[in-house]
Amino acid sequence: MKRNLTLLFIISLLLFLHNSSRAQEWKDVAAIIYDNCSTCHRPGEIGPFSLLSYHDASDPNHVLNIQSYVNSGLMPPWKADPAYTHFLDERVLTQGEKDLISNWVDAGAPAGDTTLAPSPPTFPTGSQLGTPDLVLHVTQPYTKPADDLDHYMCFVLPTNVLQTENVSAFEFRPGNASIVHHAFVYICPDSSAYNEDLLTPEYGYQSFGGVGDGVNANLFTLYGPGMFPRFYPAGGITHLPANSFVVLQIHYAPSAYEATDSSSINIFYSSLPSPRQVHDKIIGEGYITNGPFNILAYEVDTFYSEFPVNSEMSLFSIAPHQHLLGRAYKIFGVTPTQDTIPLISIPQWDFHWQLLYSYPFMVHLPAGTHIHAMAVYDNTTNNPNNPNDPPVNVHYGESSTDEMFKYFINWLEYQSGDESLIIDSTWNIPTPSPPLDGIVSTPQLYSCSPNPASDHVVISYFLPASETVQLFVYDLAGKLVTQPFAPSGIGLQRINLDISKLTQGLYFCTLKTSGGILTKQFIVQH
Repeated sequence: MKRNLTLLFIISLLLFLHNSSRAQEWKDVAAIIYDNCSTCHRPGEIGPFSLLSYHDASDPNHVLNIQSYVNSGLMPPWKADPAYTHFLDERVLTQGEKDLISNWVDAGAPAGDTTLAPSPPTFPTGSQLGTPDLVLHVTQPYTKPADDLDHYMCFVLPTNVLQTENVSAFEFRPGNASIVHHAFVYICPDSSAYNEDLLTPEYGYQSFGGVGDGVNANLFTLYGPGMFPRFYPAGGITHLPANSFVVLQIHYAPSAYEATDSSSINIFYSSLPSPRQVHDKIIGEGYITNGPFNILAYEVDTFYSEFPVNSEMSLFSIAPHQHLLGRAYKIFGVTPTQDTIPLISIPQWDFHWQLLYSYPFMVHLPAGTHIHAMAVYDNTTNNPNNPNDPPVNVHYGESSTDEMFKYFINWLEYQSGDESLIIDSTWNIPTPSPPLDGIVSTPQLYSCSPNPASDHVVISYFLPASETVQLFVYDLAGKLVTQPFAPSGIGLQRINLDISKLTQGLYFCTLKTSGGILTKQFIVQH
């Protein structure tokens, strides 16, 4: 009997090892790496080595680094907390995906049958959006010196357009992605940027942070490694004035080698008959409520800002900004009815990974909403990125060794139904990580929209932790009309409810949670 049990155990162990080895082959990890890593890890991009094949990923010089960086959460470099707000193009690995990569490495990175793996991704060389209407080039290559210092250069590109054009997308194309840390795209309607460039003998001019005090220019978008360019949503456009200039402010990261870059920008026009004007704003230190903005040596300081929303907006992108002392950033809106709308949380700020985050659907902010931001700065010896040793007092400035407290937003004036528009139909919600303690600590049920509504109404709610909830819709007499399925996952949930068959009148939407009952009203008006 004992011999039979021993034999059974050995057979079971062999079957387990056989099945485990089959689950640890290249075909099982290739899609994870292609989807989350290869955008930056390919020739000519900022990733230090390529990840476009089994040979790349199994290279002994890299494979242990892949395992270490994935397990630590340093890669893929997605800094926004997915348990707070979801965005397009999220590069967030589930624990199961991390374990699969780690087990594959521990098993010796076996190839298995590589023909069963998905094909490597292909990347466009000229544009990710199509054929541009206008391409502007940096006409003289810039050579970044081998001095291990940050370099901020502004290049002034004449558009030579003869009439004002409606632009539906800007697409920055780095000439040498291995040294371009990020870039800001400005439009200058006059010759002030051109005149600034004339003051220096070289092509382009140096400028930290902005494009210069005497330059009349508005920021329209930004670029960071791994970002995907996008057309403005819902027919949005911005104006490119006749005879205007595009200013590219490019940050070249410190490096010990000399390198050359010649970047460009693709511009796409809109021919829609009824375009909508895109609005943009940099909300900065002037809105701080607990100033002055002075980060004392050997202290961890938190600053707060508040920005009033004077008219209804449909927010579609956001980009926080700090420098090397930054530790964390959180932005949320509080509506006139005291609803708290989470906008973005970056619990571990990383100066080297600053992105423009795009929402999968536009976020409706009613007039009277106040956008609150809070940012933490670590000016102690515990901050490995602190540029000063010993620490010194730091205040606002455009150099990387100074500090900033800003965020950039893009929005459209609100129109009924904006919140129902899906910006990218390929978007899906990855499995979120556990939520962090933060501003939104209780379930939130937001105002139904549009309101009044005729065919559909969007019901939105936020769960700070996963829990079973129930959603009910009652009429004015208290009769249950419908009970839609209510997802229980962490984060913002949205339900597009068909109300085309409901009679006109007042209805109540009720969300039942472990902490109580939340109710909002909406009107059906056919």
